[in-house]
Amino acid sequence: MMVKDQKNFNYFHFLVLVHLLENGGKDNYLEITSSQMSRIINRSQQTASKVLIDLERDNLIERVKNNKKFGMKLTETGFEVLREVYDVLRRAIERSVDKQVQFKGKIVTGMGEGAYYMSLEGYKKQFLQKLGYEPFPGTLNVKLEDKYFMNSRRDLINYPSIYIDGFKNKDRTFGWVRCYAATIIQDIEGNSNSNIDDFRDRAKEVHVLLLERTHHNNSLIEVIGPNSIKDTSNLKNGDSVVIKLRN
Repeated sequence: MMVKDQKNFNYFHFLVLVHLLENGGKDNYLEITSSQMSRIINRSQQTASKVLIDLERDNLIERVKNNKKFGMKLTETGFEVLREVYDVLRRAIERSVDKQVQFKGKIVTGMGEGAYYMSLEGYKKQFLQKLGYEPFPGTLNVKLEDKYFMNSRRDLINYPSIYIDGFKNKDRTFGWVRCYAATIIQDIEGNSNSNIDDFRDRAKEVHVLLLERTHHNNSLIEVIGPNSIKDTSNLKNGDSVVIKLRN
């Protein structure tokens, strides 16, 4: 009997099985009262008793009464259910590593700040050292229109990045910059169905920027590259693009 066959299997059942497994309950009987189990699942003693009855009824645990206490252990079926859950989670985690964070939006005109910041020596030296190139003077600005892309833009801070330190000159202080390796390609019909190799052949390697100090909100992404992204990718304002972070 597997998880898919367990119509009433829920989170509390899972917690009990995991507790038994990690405490030796695969091969040994553990003496656990319903009161103790209620603390394990953080629910009432009545709920804990029902959970144990459900698990025993579905042959996921075996209970034996010893005087006034019950000893319980996993059955083979209970252990196989946990193994199946583990296999599903492992596959999901492994596959998630291959799924790249992506954004879709339209190229818009910036305020000209990018060219100024890209020309500052305090940034240029670090870009060359850490990215391997001096960026083209200016950023490509991509306006995100869908809320979920904006939320992904907000969450960029949680992803690994190349850190560019802030610095001071005689006039002012400049904030840090986080750089995320990415690819960019025009979003035309069929791109979403293109195979990975074809996408990589046509996409340009760039870096997405996250700035400590910016006038922009989460609806805008700034992108840099060693050359003019518009010229090398034949892009113009108003074109839709797909940006994917590179692992």
